[in-house]
Amino acid sequence: MHNQNQKEQRITLEKSLRPANIWAIALGSIIGWGAFIQSPNWMVKAGGPLPLIIGFLIGGLLMVVVGRSYAYMIAKYPVAGGEFAYAYTAFGEKAAFICGWMLSIGYFGIVALNATAVPVLFSIIAPGLLQVGYLWTVAGYPVYASEVAVSLTLIWIMGWINYRGVKSSGNLQLILCALLCGAVLFIVGGITASGSFAVENLVPASNQYDVPFWKGVILIIALAPFLYVGFDCIPQAAEEFNFPHNKTFLLICTAILAGALIYIGLAIMPAAVIPWMDMITLQDATGNPEAWRTGAMIQHALGRTGTVFVVIAVLAGMFTGINGFYLSSSRLLFGMARARMMPKWFAYIHPKYKTPSHNILFVLIVCSIAPFFGREVLNWVVDMAAVGTGVGYFFTCAGAFAVVTKGLAPKEPGDISPFSAAAGAIISLGIIALMIIPGMPAFLSTPCWIAFAVWIVIGFVCYKIGMRRFRRTSPDMARYLILGDTVQLGKETDTDNLNEN
Repeated sequence: MHNQNQKEQRITLEKSLRPANIWAIALGSIIGWGAFIQSPNWMVKAGGPLPLIIGFLIGGLLMVVVGRSYAYMIAKYPVAGGEFAYAYTAFGEKAAFICGWMLSIGYFGIVALNATAVPVLFSIIAPGLLQVGYLWTVAGYPVYASEVAVSLTLIWIMGWINYRGVKSSGNLQLILCALLCGAVLFIVGGITASGSFAVENLVPASNQYDVPFWKGVILIIALAPFLYVGFDCIPQAAEEFNFPHNKTFLLICTAILAGALIYIGLAIMPAAVIPWMDMITLQDATGNPEAWRTGAMIQHALGRTGTVFVVIAVLAGMFTGINGFYLSSSRLLFGMARARMMPKWFAYIHPKYKTPSHNILFVLIVCSIAPFFGREVLNWVVDMAAVGTGVGYFFTCAGAFAVVTKGLAPKEPGDISPFSAAAGAIISLGIIALMIIPGMPAFLSTPCWIAFAVWIVIGFVCYKIGMRRFRRTSPDMARYLILGDTVQLGKETDTDNLNEN
């Protein structure tokens, strides 16, 4: 949108997403690989099924508190960039850049991680099928050409779908999310109806593996940022909602609740097929530890039909993660570029498809490099990127607190209370603390810290270079570009050409 009227200089995105699309983006991004593969490991970590269930529920409730601030800020500032824009509103340009930069690595990493998870799934259900064309070993993980090819194919296909329009990617997300939910319901209902579910198999319920009950609960709560990351994708697409933004909190709450129920169902139902402690030590036909215990239990209860449905569910979970974070990362880059904090190349909108197509290509290229480094390196990136997610949570909640207490936005019925916003900020700080304080359950490993340091250095360089254009932009114009606020635009003293964006 390049017109002579300065109120129309701000590039905007097309409103194409329905509530169902947004809900599917949130839930599809929440449920991924771990729900189907890691449940037995989480049960050991918790010391039993009961602390696992309670940890899932409390973690979900904590995320709902954080989600309240998200819903409030989305309603007040429905713009692409999400948390980046909220940080700018409350704390200025440095906080905005830090927030945007920290989130970007998380979004990129999850796209790549989900794409590389598909070959890992096939290595479990069909060993040796994709271990063809050995290339090299990185951090103890062998990289094969066939696995790289599968990951790249998924990254490119999802990139192509997102390139061609947000409506098509939103509809795909809805279809995939429906497949995911349908397959999970079949698994849970099938195990129950077949008579394979036995409550006595969940005994002892807690205090196993030298893990006291409440310690087990806390250990699972510490996983909350990993388990429920995904609902925070919603603000990145807020500019493209074709419905009232005050509906967002309901979408966030129900997506988190559905995610919690799916986590519980996929953890408890397979564990009750045989005594859960026997499931933990399950061996395959060759006498080796079972590679996929959840899948083995579902097949034991439901036969090959169950295996088909669980594979469908896993693939749908992976694909929704790739699709959801493609959308989020490209909109975050667009918001930062529209604000003149990144090169204007990233603010380009495709004239036909109305998508930030340059950003989608950029995400595609960056994520296409990742499969060549193997899963272990990607795990480092994703683990340290969880800190970035916590930073996004904090700036959103602390921003909501600042907006309410400082009167930065007009008051309306149903606004968030300062107490609720402050609670979300404290929860966010707690999440970050769990990852950066030595001795905490989710403390980052040394390789993660190295990757984190490298990303910070790159961010510092990009900040010094990218902010040159922003510093030639007046505060009123910056607010207009980031938030669409035209109140003070008539007093514009911007030193850049208005048509630059």
